[in-house]
Amino acid sequence: MVACLGGRCSWVATSVVAVFAVLRGSLRCPVHPSPSDTSLVVGTNGWEQKLRDNLAEYGYAHVVELLNRSDLQPMRQLAESFCYGDPRRALQLSYGGYSVPGFLNVSQFAGAQWLVHDARLHTALRAVFNGSRYRFASHNDVGCDFVGVWHKDVLRGAAAAHQRCDVWSPDTDGERHEIVKVMFYLQDHVHDEEALKVIPGSHVERRTPWDWGYVALHPRVGDAVIFDQRLSHAGNTYYNPFGDGRLFMQVGFGRINRFTDEFERGTVQRQESLRARLLQSITPKGPMTVFADIKFTALGTIMSALPPQLLNHFADKEVKTHLGRSCS
Repeated sequence: MVACLGGRCSWVATSVVAVFAVLRGSLRCPVHPSPSDTSLVVGTNGWEQKLRDNLAEYGYAHVVELLNRSDLQPMRQLAESFCYGDPRRALQLSYGGYSVPGFLNVSQFAGAQWLVHDARLHTALRAVFNGSRYRFASHNDVGCDFVGVWHKDVLRGAAAAHQRCDVWSPDTDGERHEIVKVMFYLQDHVHDEEALKVIPGSHVERRTPWDWGYVALHPRVGDAVIFDQRLSHAGNTYYNPFGDGRLFMQVGFGRINRFTDEFERGTVQRQESLRARLLQSITPKGPMTVFADIKFTALGTIMSALPPQLLNHFADKEVKTHLGRSCS
């Protein structure tokens, strides 16, 4: 055992913690100095063009009151029951929180299938794709206190083999990757930063441009956040076992071309693999769920303390594999 004389060990420990805190603070993504207002209301003057302009320039748009609050209350009840009922049925994630991959094919969510067919959603999507043919890309999941780090939504792991064309380059026909994710939060986030965080304009960059600064979005129940999948974005690294539950549903749509076909094949493979694990993750309430809450809280604390660039290095390692895979 090493002796500590005159408080030397405590001084060293304090110094290490201080240096680490300064280092992390210097490496964290700064707040965007002057974010543009990307919110819009369907039906107001010029809303369609503003929606397209926001997606083209910033990579995201906040559609206010696309759905009614009353539409999503039953959806929240479904998610709460599945994720936090007795038993807990959602898939435990290795980095914290729960997910219901491919929820539209889970029998308990039969009452949520209307979402992908909703006329109001497709009014917005028709504006997004501006006359081009588009379709549901099979991407759909539910997040329950989902812990997420900075990343871009490209296919990962075994599913990445399906994405043969670089998603930042056109193909031989001039077609491009045009896939958007539509997120619905099932609680208000007006007074917190626990919803989506984005780096405006980063969808056109392979890298995550930390120096540009991030914007925290503040959607209410019924709002839709629509964003380009290549946008650098993050959820929340904070897991709160005592909160009311931070729940969302998301669905993906893409222009009809080879990029959407490739993404869908990988997505279906990933979701089917995760659903197989989902069936094995049923946990009765008790010691195991308490242990899961403790574990996720600890993971969230550690991930919040680490420099985001470090976590992003692993989260976006597949982005580098797109170099040299242009199909043009």
